[in-house]
Amino acid sequence: MNPRKITDAYLTDVYANSEKKLKLKLIQGDDEAYDRLIENGTPIANNNITANYNYFFKEISKRNALEIKGLYDAVMKLIIVNISLKPQDGDDPQLIFESLNSTGLGLDESDKIRNYVLMGMPAAKQETFYKKYWEPLERLVSHNDMKTFIRYYLSVKTRDLFKEDRLYFRFKSFRMHQVCTIEEIFEDILLFAGFYKTIRQPINKKNSYEVVLARINKLEIKSCTPILMELFIAHEQNQLSDTELTDAFHTLESYMARRIICGFGTQYYNKLFVGLGAEIEKLLEKDGAAYLDAFKSALLNKSGKSRFPNDHDFMDKFMTFELYNAKASVRKYLLERFENFGNREMIAVEEQISDGSLTIEHIMPQTLTEEWKVGLGEQWELIYSKYIDTIGNLTLTAYNSDYSNLSFIKKKTLPEKGFETSKLRLNEYVKNCESWGESEILERARQLYKLAEQIWPMAETDYESQEEDNWICWDDEDYDFTNKTILKIVLMGDELQTENITDAYRKINVTVYNMDPAGYVAMENSWSGTDVRRIRSPYEIGPSVYITTNLNSQSKAAAIRELCEYFKFDSSDLRYLVKATFDINNEATYDAVTAGQLAYRLIEKLLTEDKLTEQEVEQLKEKEFCRKMFYKVVYPVLANNREDNRGKSKKCRYYSKPIQFRGKNIYISTEWFDESRKDLVEWYKRHT
Repeated sequence: MNPRKITDAYLTDVYANSEKKLKLKLIQGDDEAYDRLIENGTPIANNNITANYNYFFKEISKRNALEIKGLYDAVMKLIIVNISLKPQDGDDPQLIFESLNSTGLGLDESDKIRNYVLMGMPAAKQETFYKKYWEPLERLVSHNDMKTFIRYYLSVKTRDLFKEDRLYFRFKSFRMHQVCTIEEIFEDILLFAGFYKTIRQPINKKNSYEVVLARINKLEIKSCTPILMELFIAHEQNQLSDTELTDAFHTLESYMARRIICGFGTQYYNKLFVGLGAEIEKLLEKDGAAYLDAFKSALLNKSGKSRFPNDHDFMDKFMTFELYNAKASVRKYLLERFENFGNREMIAVEEQISDGSLTIEHIMPQTLTEEWKVGLGEQWELIYSKYIDTIGNLTLTAYNSDYSNLSFIKKKTLPEKGFETSKLRLNEYVKNCESWGESEILERARQLYKLAEQIWPMAETDYESQEEDNWICWDDEDYDFTNKTILKIVLMGDELQTENITDAYRKINVTVYNMDPAGYVAMENSWSGTDVRRIRSPYEIGPSVYITTNLNSQSKAAAIRELCEYFKFDSSDLRYLVKATFDINNEATYDAVTAGQLAYRLIEKLLTEDKLTEQEVEQLKEKEFCRKMFYKVVYPVLANNREDNRGKSKKCRYYSKPIQFRGKNIYISTEWFDESRKDLVEWYKRHT
């Protein structure tokens, strides 16, 4: 083996026209590292080419001469296949590349996108484009994070979040549908990449919205990235000021933190946060709302398991929230907020928990001694099982090992280490207690809840959206179609007008059958088939292929979900435009509107038809009367002025449109909850 021969015959081409004589041309960034290795220059650290060279050098150095000769001979037997392409004759390098790649080791989706963009350009333009766009992009977004970024970017642009393995083809489709140049697309991508870098690494602590972003990141909910990008672009376009952007981020933080404490899942977040941008856009176009109001309204309009937990939801769940069983990052985040919120002297809670300087302490210990059991009383087992891991029983200490299972008094009075000498805010209430049991745990939880209301406030806006139409994706299992009308569907990009859910159910099945008749017939389920005798109320969707129409609304929706799952539809492949069907004379339709909208319509009818006496109207302006009359209602149901009962809140608590009652304007409260519906409806029926 001759080193000179290896270099001259296999690594370089002395007759090449270019200044560089290397046979292997690498992408920008890697090529310089390769050049230095060949020319015996100083290697570039933290580069894959250098790392690979070091690996092989280390491994080959371990081999003896005979083994090295064997490796050399094996390499000499490798055969390289050259494919010559002639674009002038119709050869498409990218299509051939895709075909070859599909049979070999898969490239990263972002690499495919880079190659797709560059292969369509002359060599000189490739170099310029790479340096102007792709290199800056890789400085903003790491290679490992690139496909995630592009996926989120496209989700904002298309209002659709698709699977990562479809990213390359979705980008191609996006590119083909744009009227702008590829350079203009990448100018936009670079703008969003800057947002993405800030979202992932908010480092400017003097910037209030980056401080909130840093807290949001601690919740480890990356699916909120699309809406964060939407908010950043609104800020870029002067639709949000710095202060408003901070407010929007804080609202999002409150939404997610409240939902964690209330035990609501995150499974719908991908759809929710991608779709939120379109909902905001609709409110901006239709009602001329300010961006911040539209954002808050879009969140507040969420219902069911996607809802923004109100104060009643929040308090109910907070009291028994098992903080100890939460994800580690969430535990640290919540405890840091409780300790540092509003304090000028900040304690590095998360860092100290991570390094063991502070630990989470069960005040009532995880292992009860006889002394603890006696102190808790006859119900000690119930108290223990109900509250052991809850927020009211947990605190922070640097002396967890010293406390162990000591009695409460000993934990409190331990010289220089007890609760009574603690400077932590979390121990302020604890240090003043003489015993520790159910009442103390609940009282501490109540005190922490008051703080939690300030840390994660309910979103407030004066803007009132009367929008009762909703776009629903086919895989939303939580949505109740009862008393709803489907106005139209969008199936694989095609829009179809529909009269109701039955009409939608028929048209969806007909369309999917026509897409793949054999595949449809092969599907096994209880609501379709070729034997008309076993189909109830049959509807023919194809030659001798029938579906059952004798199903209620929810069952039809479930059948459609089964159909879409069978054909592996993406969430956005089928959407419904749904309108609530409300009839004030039909109680069965009352669930079609929110509790606040229901209250407005029922009370409006009673006032306009003069079904209430003046005395009753005056009573409904009294807080205590309303609290006794309607479950969970806090504020007076009626008011003389919209600004009444506002307190320190920025939000008006009454609808903007007054009702005329005997020559006077009366305002109806917006502050209603689902738990209040029963009392409201029964009260209404007593007056009709």
